[in-house]
Amino acid sequence: MKFLTAVGLAAVMLWVPVDGVAQERNPLTGVTSVDPRVIVTWDDRITLQTESQYVRELEDALELGVLRAGLSVDSSAPNFLTCRSVLISREGNTVAYSWRIAFEEIVTVQGSAGTQFADTWSTMGVGTVGVNNLDGASMGERCAEAFELEWRRANN
Repeated sequence: MKFLTAVGLAAVMLWVPVDGVAQERNPLTGVTSVDPRVIVTWDDRITLQTESQYVRELEDALELGVLRAGLSVDSSAPNFLTCRSVLISREGNTVAYSWRIAFEEIVTVQGSAGTQFADTWSTMGVGTVGVNNLDGASMGERCAEAFELEWRRANN
């Protein structure tokens, strides 16, 4: 009987919003255009590829991924889609990386009349890759796919 009571209580708790979280809007709902941006932190010990080549590949892949998802790329959009990538050389033959994709939009600051840009959605990941297989296109695709997945959840 205690087990059934515990299961019943757990089921009810799943449907009760905590601190209004369940009632907040999804920031990606209704988004039709974004201004994609790339920020890269590069380790100078990576020598088989240049930072500028990596950044260019990442920018192209991110923009292409946004377009393939069905959104438009607009430098005057009221939001940013920022893909951040940090690369660190490990022992000369591998590169450790982290990535973070964030949707940034203007929000009102509570208690003041001011506004500012803030991350309203983000996700991230880490990994390693052989230095010979390092390319910005893979990172750009990774960021674009993570955003597209969440964007489709919010808009379907």
